[in-house]
Amino acid sequence: MKELKFDHYYLHEELTETLKELASEYPSLAKLTSVGKSVENRDLWVMEITDSETGPPEGKPAVWIDGNTHAGEPAGSMVCLKTIHHLLTGYGEDQRITELLGNATFYVLPRVDPDGAEFVLTTPYYVLSADIETGGGRWYPLSEEEWLTSQHGLHLEDVDGDGFIVKMRVPDPAGEWKTMEQDRRLMVRRRPEDKEGDFYRMYPEGMILNYEGEEEIEMAPARWGLNMGGNWPGNWGTENPSRGSGPYPLSEPETRAIAEYILGHPNICLGVNYHTHGGVLFTYSEYEELSLQDQRLFGIINSVFVEQTGYPFRSSVKRRGTGGGFSSYMTVHRGIPCTVVEVWDLISHLGMGNFMERGGFYNTPDKLEEQEVKLMAWNEKELGGKAFVEWHEFEHPQLGKVEIGGWTKKFLWRNPPTEFLEAELDKNLGFPVKLGEYLPRLSVRESTASKIGVNLHEVSVTVENLGAFPTYVTEQAVKIGSTKPGVVSIELGEGMKLIKGAKRETFHLEGYLNKTLTGSRYERLNTRDKNRATFSWVVEAEKPGEVNVHYRSPKAGRGTTTLKLS
Repeated sequence: MKELKFDHYYLHEELTETLKELASEYPSLAKLTSVGKSVENRDLWVMEITDSETGPPEGKPAVWIDGNTHAGEPAGSMVCLKTIHHLLTGYGEDQRITELLGNATFYVLPRVDPDGAEFVLTTPYYVLSADIETGGGRWYPLSEEEWLTSQHGLHLEDVDGDGFIVKMRVPDPAGEWKTMEQDRRLMVRRRPEDKEGDFYRMYPEGMILNYEGEEEIEMAPARWGLNMGGNWPGNWGTENPSRGSGPYPLSEPETRAIAEYILGHPNICLGVNYHTHGGVLFTYSEYEELSLQDQRLFGIINSVFVEQTGYPFRSSVKRRGTGGGFSSYMTVHRGIPCTVVEVWDLISHLGMGNFMERGGFYNTPDKLEEQEVKLMAWNEKELGGKAFVEWHEFEHPQLGKVEIGGWTKKFLWRNPPTEFLEAELDKNLGFPVKLGEYLPRLSVRESTASKIGVNLHEVSVTVENLGAFPTYVTEQAVKIGSTKPGVVSIELGEGMKLIKGAKRETFHLEGYLNKTLTGSRYERLNTRDKNRATFSWVVEAEKPGEVNVHYRSPKAGRGTTTLKLS
């Protein structure tokens, strides 16, 4: 296989070719499956990764990883791709990965919105979700005809044809923007005390829909406002066009195909959803719908994230208007703990603190001015100045003479510049891999068969969960019935008879990180001892033979132990 380079963003064709080559080169570890098609008939690829010689993928606990839910966030798909490469090339070279793939499965979907990513990577636009054949994006909430004929306002366009959509400025003594004294290229908000200087009105670069030359310029309604990240049943509630949630949950073929795949793989224990930007993990460690035990599990996930990435985490809380998300669907509606990773934090590269230290995306005017100055210096030092379009005059067909310039944000703020791409991928890919080591895993701790009378034998098997997380993973999954308990069953040899004990018993087992908890809602419903359980039978056998004890759990694996009766 040719050497993989992570110095650019892959279009769909290159991504597909690379995934197929990896699956071909590692046939005992990787299987590539198209789980559905996009509106424009692009495949939604899932790479299934496990050591097939140690058992089928569906028989092992699994981690789900995806990226590029939003069209303009292709960095997420690149993290997924490098994670695939890391797992496959690490097998046999890295003992930790070799053992991990022997015990667990990874399902990785690099690109949730292939149409949108293709549109963003081949045009100047940044959109939430898109397809190319319609002449832009997936029209929502208005049809193309409704938007063109009934709406007004400015919409983004590359009016000067330089391949970027940046800003337009128009000199105006009453303007709300000013040039910065330290660097006249930089624009900052005018303050009340600013009486003298160069002032401007500022607009995004674009054209004005149904403009008559006199009305106040406002932004036009979104043309392509569908948001794959808001199209999930997780607290969806009602249609919210401003959120781009779609006409109903899973209305889009992409989200529907992914939901069906996840439902068809009950061994999925955890989910990681890669977005951009901010350098932060959004987590449910304080989410009010979850039990204290489940919140504690998210606390463990948080600590793994900080350890692996150096980025901070922020706890989500239930609030109105934030439904329809994939992580909410997975966590609350499927009982599968899922976190959102916002990769790439440009501001931290400027030495201004991480996401939590600086208070998120927003800052005071003084901090914003400091940020702009530092960003210009960083751009010139690290990128040779290419992330800033110098202001230049342009005869706008509607506004007349304007100046166009400013930051090219798509591959500066939203996604890492290609010079920083691979380092950012390496920073993030270890998180879900490490989580794989925490998955529940069934094993037989002890098994005995002893003769207790004429033709009578006592068979005993102790099943243990070696994983950090319980076999049910979350109490939420038990509460809503989205996971089934484990099953132990005995298979008798020819001529044998079961005298005592149930032929089939069910169980849930704790993990080693929460087996000492007391008083939890789940624990009160069960009498089995923490992370292990012993099952016993009395079997009548007139001649020597074997019995097989089978054990399996939807989320913790399966196995068989054989005992000889003599």
